[in-house]
Amino acid sequence: MNLLILPVIPMAFAFVLPLLSTVIRNRRFIFGYALFVTGITLLMGGELFRQVYSSELPLTYSFGGWKAPVGIIYEVDRFGAVMVLVTAALMFLTAVYSVRYLEREDGVEWFYTLYLGLEAGLLGIFMTGDAFNLFVMLEVTAISSYGLVMFYTEEGYPAYSGLRYAIISSIGTTLYFLALVLIYRGLGTVNFADISAKLHGIEFPISTPLNSIVPILAISMALITWAFTIKAAIMPNHFWLPGAHSAAPSPVSAVLSGLVVNAGSYGFMRFLSLIYVPEVSRIGDIICTLLLILGAISALLSSIAMTVQDDVKRIVAYSTILNMGYLAMAVGVNSEAGTAGAVFHMVNHAIAKALLFLAVGVFIHAAGSRKLDELKGLGKNMPFTTVSLAIATMSLVGLPPTNVFFSKLLLYRAYIEKSPVLVAVLLLSSLFALVSYMRVLYWLWVKKPDEKREAHEPRSMVAVLVILAIACLVIGVLSPILVDRVVNPAVAQLKDVEGYIRAALTTGVK
Repeated sequence: MNLLILPVIPMAFAFVLPLLSTVIRNRRFIFGYALFVTGITLLMGGELFRQVYSSELPLTYSFGGWKAPVGIIYEVDRFGAVMVLVTAALMFLTAVYSVRYLEREDGVEWFYTLYLGLEAGLLGIFMTGDAFNLFVMLEVTAISSYGLVMFYTEEGYPAYSGLRYAIISSIGTTLYFLALVLIYRGLGTVNFADISAKLHGIEFPISTPLNSIVPILAISMALITWAFTIKAAIMPNHFWLPGAHSAAPSPVSAVLSGLVVNAGSYGFMRFLSLIYVPEVSRIGDIICTLLLILGAISALLSSIAMTVQDDVKRIVAYSTILNMGYLAMAVGVNSEAGTAGAVFHMVNHAIAKALLFLAVGVFIHAAGSRKLDELKGLGKNMPFTTVSLAIATMSLVGLPPTNVFFSKLLLYRAYIEKSPVLVAVLLLSSLFALVSYMRVLYWLWVKKPDEKREAHEPRSMVAVLVILAIACLVIGVLSPILVDRVVNPAVAQLKDVEGYIRAALTTGVK
């Protein structure tokens, strides 16, 4: 089996699950089914990662044997392979966690149908070599996310938040689709390698660009920027995220905040790597400047918003906007240091944020509430969860020896080369975030509960927390090695546009 058809695996199993659940009405079967599929996907994702890092060029696969740009191809470079592995690992661990979290809920077969669809969409985003197929995968991811946010159908707020999320996200994908129409009109293609080849003056078969593509490309990139600021929750297009991510079940919140928002940052990095040629470099420069400004605003304002929330999940949700601001600034710096910081921070934030949301979810599962004043004192009865929460907060603030500390060092180096103002934003927003996280720990650990409450930590949920907490620490300790052997090669291949084009040209029927 060619590993580049990886997204087909969770998608196919997602379609089959509702049919099987009508015949086999057993919750354990459904939970086992989800764990099996996400486990197999993780194993294949790990092998794909190994193969990509063993290859000098990105790996490619043409659907139906049609060569690019006629057919859709999947093209996975090292950056994409890193994101595939992180996505598959977190989706599997979150599925394990969900077994106990959803033990009281009905309709779990529909939950896991959407969950597997979400995984398929995310993997497709990071693997596709076609801009239109990226649109399709964004839609698959979005539709699955809407349903998961509104899983608690008996409550009004999740439905409201999910509907608002659906409307705003649909606007984003519509803008992206309009950009594709213009790109196809100007360049005659929507294949990533072909787009870049046309801009770099490299011959690519079949498609023919117009004589003057700069105006069309400028409008297209403006629409793409607007669309991806929505997907990445960059201010002022952030307002859908706090409600959607806090209203969703905690396992869904972990996936949304840890993985789904990465699609926007990934999109920026992929398109900007394609268009930086002298003839249209001014367009890229304007986009990068805009990302610097919007990213800085997002980081500062969201960190301040964290300090005034009384809903623990909204605190964590605003933290996501904060870190997406960091990523936008890193992409806007437009340097190898900035790209390396962005790649490493995407990975580290995904792990630490998943840990934070899942740890908070254990408390919510025990107390049945997201309000800080109703969670007070629970931490003393749940030591493993509290320690995991503490490690997650230490990581996201950027304290050594955690993983985010080292990705923030990379961000610091990139920011200082561009402007001291960016460093000030990084430090000040981290300070506000620290205050918010300490407030959460204070309520959970120091505050005395109004009445004595019994609380226990489900073993499977705690096991996932422990694994993620250890990952935060181990990645932190091994960061110099990982940056040298994983991050820098990913950045180099992302910047190697000619290699990306050459790989696409050699794919298809041999």
